[in-house]
Amino acid sequence: MKYKVHVQNKGWSDWYEEGRRAGTSGEGLRIEAIIVEGVDSYRVHVQDKGWTDLVKAGEVAGTVGEGKRIEAIEVKGKDVNYRVHAENIGWMDWATSGEMAGTTGGGLRIEAIQLIESADPLSVDDARAGVNIEPKPVAPVIFVAPYGKLTGRLICINPGHGGSDPGACGDLRESDMNLTVALILGPMLAERGARVVYTRTTDVRVPLSDRPVIANNAGVDLFISIHHNGASSPTAHGTETICYPGSTLGIKLATLTLNGICNRLGTYRRGVIQRDDSDVTFTNMPAVTTEGFFVTNPTEVAKFNAGGVELEAQGILDGILAYFG
Repeated sequence: MKYKVHVQNKGWSDWYEEGRRAGTSGEGLRIEAIIVEGVDSYRVHVQDKGWTDLVKAGEVAGTVGEGKRIEAIEVKGKDVNYRVHAENIGWMDWATSGEMAGTTGGGLRIEAIQLIESADPLSVDDARAGVNIEPKPVAPVIFVAPYGKLTGRLICINPGHGGSDPGACGDLRESDMNLTVALILGPMLAERGARVVYTRTTDVRVPLSDRPVIANNAGVDLFISIHHNGASSPTAHGTETICYPGSTLGIKLATLTLNGICNRLGTYRRGVIQRDDSDVTFTNMPAVTTEGFFVTNPTEVAKFNAGGVELEAQGILDGILAYFG
């Protein structure tokens, strides 16, 4: 059995013999595709696409040139054991033929993989996360009451994309959805005493690098970046929030806004994702990116158009009020 992987910014690796670790660790680089020989078949879970079809030994599973991470893998074959090094988790426990190694639902990349042939299932002493896991919110789900004052608070609202950058597209454009939510949320915050700074209020393109600078220069208390998800599958659904990895206040803000949106909309809770994204990385204050609906899911778009936009804004407000409560 041998295998090779396609690594972010590096391309295809050399062939690795059974038992060797393919990929990287400590560099923050994703595996985007894999080829395995000496097994029956395999498939991978790809960012924004979900599970691929099974491929035969020697065929490519994953994507090349699309910048999409592999998040999980299943390998089928006699006596095959495999494990992965997952973002924010490290080396996970061993999986055997047909089991999932890695994560789904949390947006965590696979950074390295190891395969070995053994008739007996393998285990590790410190299985910090096993296979077949679904990432959970980083804090208990709580009901957020829509009460409180924000007098003296300065909050930056960042409607993602805009102008020549429409973002994800389905029946609606993400950039339009983002701006609509932002222009409803702003007055809600102002009614409770907050002062609001926007990165844009019209359909214009604002460079990604300029957005955190606007917030930093204004000295705001919170940075709220409003986005909506997209996927190749029209069935992808639910709500997630994104914060900077390890930021205690960012995790708190992301958890409370996730709770607020899901409580208002009743959407599937995809969880809090700790990820190094420009919106949450370069701000000097706690920051969150909200992904309320999937632009590519017709049911969720219909819900957005039928009052969901106001509920989404209210849910973000609930989270902000709870944060300062």
